[in-house]
Amino acid sequence: MGEETEKVSIKLERSWPKVLFHLHLHIIAAYGLCILITQASWSSVLLFLGLVCWGTVSLTLGCHRLWAHKTYQASLPLRIFLAAGQLLVCDGSIISWVSWHRLHHKHHGTDLDPHDHRRGVFFAQYASHCLADNPEQEKAKKQISIDDLEEDSVTYFQNLLYVILMPIIGIILPANAAMEYCGDSFAVAFFMIGFLRVAILLNLSWLIHSGYLIWGLDPMDKRSSDTWLVFFFNKSLWPQYHYLLPWDYRSGEFGTYDSGCSTAILKVFAALGLATGLTTISRNGVKKALAAAVESGKPVVDCLDEHKMVLLDIINPDPDNN
Repeated sequence: MGEETEKVSIKLERSWPKVLFHLHLHIIAAYGLCILITQASWSSVLLFLGLVCWGTVSLTLGCHRLWAHKTYQASLPLRIFLAAGQLLVCDGSIISWVSWHRLHHKHHGTDLDPHDHRRGVFFAQYASHCLADNPEQEKAKKQISIDDLEEDSVTYFQNLLYVILMPIIGIILPANAAMEYCGDSFAVAFFMIGFLRVAILLNLSWLIHSGYLIWGLDPMDKRSSDTWLVFFFNKSLWPQYHYLLPWDYRSGEFGTYDSGCSTAILKVFAALGLATGLTTISRNGVKKALAAAVESGKPVVDCLDEHKMVLLDIINPDPDNN
């Protein structure tokens, strides 16, 4: 972050309509959990889990790794699948989500960060979503480039038709499926398939932004200042690494590296030819980048960017890429 960014100070104000909306959403979702335990059929439970998994994969592999950080390239069928699943989250269009996330990365840990981790985990996870629109953050968001998203026909039309597609795919069709094909009541469809599912997916969406506080270093730890380099040797300190090299496809959303369900699914997509150009960096690449940074005096991040690599074969990757 530049000095100009660091000096920006903004006033945050709560939005009571947003506060009441999220409060009621979670209260009703709690009732939906009771419905799941006491009334829902197994077929509706499976439908519920399937929708949550689809929405989660669309968040992690779609919004985050594909569109926000461009860690890989996806075929048209895969992009459509992920864009449709993102509608289940009911958290704004892909373009909107990515714009805020890129702003979060660009101004991480400053007043312009909409999910500023310095304010605590409750703010990053919940309170930041209950604030009135801030002019300074909106101004900064307009400076974030989204040309790549507007040139992608899938994200462009999803954003253009979001107010039509989201109610249909995100609410009406899932609820209808529970009643029509699972034979469950309106209560199951409304409270469980509707509110509970949306509440879970929203929290997972927010967790992508606030995970730094959960899996990151303790800011009071005197070792925290420059210990992200340890990651390259023992695969720890995940958040510091992700914010340093967001283009590494192996960085998971919830504290993992080269493991977890989303990464495994991405590797399956790659093996099927649906995902290509998976970007990462090998241990040798890290060593060369660090040596280049010392010799040339260039920023470490720039040197690491120069040594990133694209996997051509996910089944038989480069042996140095561990």
